[in-house]
Amino acid sequence: MVVDPVCGMHVEEGEDAIKITHKGEKHYFCSKHCLHKYLEQKNIKADVKLCESCVGVPWYKQKITLASAFTVLILLVSFYVPALNPLYEKIIQYFEIIWWAVLLGLFIGGLIDYFVPREYISHVLSKPEKKTVFKAIFLGFLMSACSHGILAISIQLYKKGASIPAVIAFLMASPWANMTYTLLLFSLFGYKALLIIFSAIVIALVTGLTYQILDTKKLIEDNPH
Repeated sequence: MVVDPVCGMHVEEGEDAIKITHKGEKHYFCSKHCLHKYLEQKNIKADVKLCESCVGVPWYKQKITLASAFTVLILLVSFYVPALNPLYEKIIQYFEIIWWAVLLGLFIGGLIDYFVPREYISHVLSKPEKKTVFKAIFLGFLMSACSHGILAISIQLYKKGASIPAVIAFLMASPWANMTYTLLLFSLFGYKALLIIFSAIVIALVTGLTYQILDTKKLIEDNPH
């Protein structure tokens, strides 16, 4: 383990680590933000060799571009092929139901990406400790987003450095046990809603801790961000 010269966080050395080679010395960073901040502080420009993972991916190779192109292709084929028209109609109906939730998730995810420093997310949701899972569940409880919108938020947390167990616990807790659904369930079922909420939290907790055990044993990949 080495120390990030900008934020002071401990960083694992490896081929996929974010690093630079400057004047014969390697410096490791927890995020691209810290890397660029270090370059600015030291006024380093010409003699720096960046790691390959820090190089930007062309837009036509990015996952969002490929997924969007594939979705449009399916829509066009199902629209023009009569036998696939029912598929087109179902896809449109599905989009009409989920569009607002996805936009809400993207909006909240954008706020996280812009305003929340990666160092903070890494500090709160990346440690291999049991309390990290509890923090993720509590954060999921505060989020008022459905299973569609919460995906965009989880992606941003993952990109900011949250561990996979924390992201899984957050994903499990938020759609089932968030604050909005808690109030709704109380209005429908009264105190019986406590059983539903408690069950959702227990499932999220058990799942998150299980993934944490797998992460400790290196049976799942580490977050590269």
